[in-house]
Amino acid sequence: MNGAVVNQKVKKLLCALASDTCELCKKRKDLKDLQIHRIRRGIVGGNYHWRNCQVLCSECHKLIHGNEYK
Repeated sequence: MNGAVVNQKVKKLLCALASDTCELCKKRKDLKDLQIHRIRRGIVGGNYHWRNCQVLCSECHKLIHGNEYK
């Protein structure tokens, strides 16, 4: 992990665009329960641009990454 962190302004904008809904399970969540997932990983140059991001709940984000960070 490269340590890049999405700032709160970008997170709020992306979550608003997704109607505060996880784009995988389609459940509506509070902002604190949503996370921004980069489709193209940061390690290969992916950034927090809206075209490269998905809004996911913490459960779905863990599913996508599996045991990657343990």
